[in-house]
Amino acid sequence: MSKYIDLLTDFSFKRIFGADPNRDLLIDFLNEVFRGRKHITDLVYNKNEHPGDRPGEGGVIFDLLCTGTDGERFIIELQRGKQEYFKQRALFYTSRLISEQAPKGRRSEWAYNISGVYLIALLEDFVLEDSPENEYLHDICLCNRQTGKIFYDDLGYTYIELRRFVKTEAQLETGLDKWLFVLKYMSTMDRIPVFLRKPIFENCLVSPNMLT
Repeated sequence: MSKYIDLLTDFSFKRIFGADPNRDLLIDFLNEVFRGRKHITDLVYNKNEHPGDRPGEGGVIFDLLCTGTDGERFIIELQRGKQEYFKQRALFYTSRLISEQAPKGRRSEWAYNISGVYLIALLEDFVLEDSPENEYLHDICLCNRQTGKIFYDDLGYTYIELRRFVKTEAQLETGLDKWLFVLKYMSTMDRIPVFLRKPIFENCLVSPNMLT
């Protein structure tokens, strides 16, 4: 049995990152993902199941869904095996959260003041089609195709291909590097690296016996 849990199983990922007492872990991870573009100070966990508006209409079930202090919504998805149409699935998920913001009445007062929606996807065993072989982080937003200038920054998709993250301990530079190393390799560790001797990472070091 591994000394530490595999954070990339559905159960342990939700148990560690989806528990309110551990929300500081998710906050730290998300701040590293956004790399200064956003600074998240607190999160509220939301229900992850969103049925359709009418009987028979397809619903969605998120791995984790939370709301920031400015009202922005964060979808965190963990995908271990390859799934066809994963990009389309991400679009569907974010579109559902956008459409749900429309009030039932007083639409003119709302005036389409949409809060930001962001999807962060951790991909373990597959990569996106046509993605460069030397890149593991894909930060996607709406932009002008001709100029590359960002057109709308409050809808974003971050895809992290863990298969292509191959940095060693000595090569870790950023906080995100350290998080991805922990996520990918924690279940195979037999010792605690120096960089993990910090409260934010030590809280992830859970024995499998502690989750039974």
